[in-house]
Amino acid sequence: MTRSTPGPRFCAALQNDRPITETIEDAKLAEDLGYGEVWGNENGHGRGVFTEMAAIASVTTSIGLGIGIVNPFHRHPSVIAMEAAALDELSGGRLRLGIGAAQWNLRHLGEADARTARPYTATIEAVRIIRAMLHGTPSITSEIFEVRPDTHLDFRPVRPDLPVYLGPVNRRMLRGAGAYADAIELGAIMSVGYVAFALRLIAEGARSQGRDPASLDIAAPLMTAVARDGLAARAAVKVPLAYYLHRVEPVVVDESGADKQAVDRVRAAVAEHGAEAGARFVTDELIDTFAVAGTPDHAVERFGEYASAGIRGLIVQFVPGLDRSDGLELVAKEVVPHVHN
Repeated sequence: MTRSTPGPRFCAALQNDRPITETIEDAKLAEDLGYGEVWGNENGHGRGVFTEMAAIASVTTSIGLGIGIVNPFHRHPSVIAMEAAALDELSGGRLRLGIGAAQWNLRHLGEADARTARPYTATIEAVRIIRAMLHGTPSITSEIFEVRPDTHLDFRPVRPDLPVYLGPVNRRMLRGAGAYADAIELGAIMSVGYVAFALRLIAEGARSQGRDPASLDIAAPLMTAVARDGLAARAAVKVPLAYYLHRVEPVVVDESGADKQAVDRVRAAVAEHGAEAGARFVTDELIDTFAVAGTPDHAVERFGEYASAGIRGLIVQFVPGLDRSDGLELVAKEVVPHVHN
């Protein structure tokens, strides 16, 4: 597997629930295997993503570093811009910065303050403030954040075009992403139907500002379990898929083409008894709508479907229960070459 191979970029998701030493080793392995990027996030009160990515930057040389996503409520947009520019400098210009409202996470943590009542305005303003600081252009007058229109970094970034991704889910935010962000990292759980829906709205937003939709990179995390034992891989996705079907915004399911009654059964079981109970109602159809789960041959087909739908950055997000290092190697050696070709 090499990065010069034509086709979509394969990227590795590194969650913030593991010791940093393990995450660093997986990042080094991903680089050795030829993955284009590693992406980290901030979920719950786990490890801070800027610290994780700085540690990875210090032990790698070429793999891209994606942050997807951080919200503009825990950190002021100007602080995010400062952290991003410093990390980009440390890594030699390898960063892709993702911003999102993180509404579910903030509500779950009990940290959704008054600013989060206007998630669209806050997130779009944050993206515009951060882009202005990173790109050296005039900022905006903000309704949500205290910021001067002439705010700027006190040092010169290593590049003037560090890409700022927006992580949208609903209709309004998808259009806003196309209008104001440099690129998009779709969130939640992905289906080919939802991807098609999302790209239409992103394109509408881009054209509303005279932008070419084709110029916007589209990345997305894909729930993944790949093993030679395909049944074990499919079993491994049932609990996390049940959990996400319960928590995602309705539009993610409504635009997926999935059987609504099947989804409702999962949601009802999770609401009453938890994700383990909901997993018993996860059908093969739901797995093949929202996840890449099975043998390497099956994964080739599923990743190809997502790539054909328009995702350029396929972020492989391995579910718990299967060894992540083994999964990285199996996908790199037995899946990626066939999807590219």
